[in-house]
Amino acid sequence: MNIYRIERETNSELRKLGRDFINTYHSYIKWSDRPARKLYWNLYENDNMVGVFALSNVFDKPKAVKEFMTKYKLNSNEIANNIVYCLANCKNKNAGTIFLKLCRQDAIKWWYERYGDILKAFQTFILPPRTGAVYKADNWVQIGITAGQSQITRTISKTEYENNRDYYVKKGVKLQVYKNGEVRYLLHEFKETDKKLIFMKLNSDKEINKLLQNTNIII
Repeated sequence: MNIYRIERETNSELRKLGRDFINTYHSYIKWSDRPARKLYWNLYENDNMVGVFALSNVFDKPKAVKEFMTKYKLNSNEIANNIVYCLANCKNKNAGTIFLKLCRQDAIKWWYERYGDILKAFQTFILPPRTGAVYKADNWVQIGITAGQSQITRTISKTEYENNRDYYVKKGVKLQVYKNGEVRYLLHEFKETDKKLIFMKLNSDKEINKLLQNTNIII
């Protein structure tokens, strides 16, 4: 009988374990810090570390995501994006689905403890030829596919802007004035990226209430 356990990354030692595991085993993502909400779990099968699961802020740019949020009246702080799910050396072929459910349920509790928000939905992006089979087994639904473009922002110096004003005006450079008086010229550009499948998962009110029953939160 296999025993499955998840552990929240709550200190530097546990984060290092997760970082090293991702950099060793993930097929197309390397670990990177994010200036955003982020929750990481290390995953264990029979006390052997076999994976890492992580959540961050929702990515709401794709039209399909915006429509999903509008349909279910969701705010950005109520959705978490599964940015990393890396497994290796599991004994059980169903381990992926088992860990996904464990992390999803603990995430509802930890998201509330950490940020004070009710986690009503999850999101993830799958790079083909992967099909998202593990997510489908946990009743996540594919709502669309990304356009294959991502936005990047470049800062243009004042001198560069003034010397090439007509060019940058046509490019749509935006003037940003910060509270401290600093002025920046920002150029938003798009780059081609791989198209990814978009999956979403709604958390039922019943499940949320059960998991948060000791917090006096009822939705």
